[in-house]
Amino acid sequence: MNSKRIIEDLDSIMEEGLNRVHVPYAKGKSVRIKNTVIRQTKQGFLVFDVKTHTRIAETFSKRGAIAYAKARAKGYDAKCSEILDLDAGLSKHYMDSLFHKHSIEQTNDEMRKMALETRFEIAKDRTFQYMDQIDRFIFNEE
Repeated sequence: MNSKRIIEDLDSIMEEGLNRVHVPYAKGKSVRIKNTVIRQTKQGFLVFDVKTHTRIAETFSKRGAIAYAKARAKGYDAKCSEILDLDAGLSKHYMDSLFHKHSIEQTNDEMRKMALETRFEIAKDRTFQYMDQIDRFIFNEE
């Protein structure tokens, strides 16, 4: 038996086993969870259903895409919409953080800088809160 055939057989066995569990694994330029594929784009991440070959979701973060795919694999449709809402909140506060950070670097007015630093801290904290909530969907086993 040649080595190429052995590698193909091993890949086949691994993929079959991974389809039974909800563990993310990389395959090429994508990440797979059961029958769901996650691919990165310039705007964020796309989530595809392998069986129907359709796009089922778009997320800002890879974290959100993985949580969505994992919830979908377990059949938690209500959680899928909640995850998309959390990912949208993460996107908003992350962009706010970037905006405030840039504004702090550009301004010379000390009063404005102090106000922007406060806004930056609030946006950064909310970004981490959203990340934490999404992580709970990924790492909590139910």
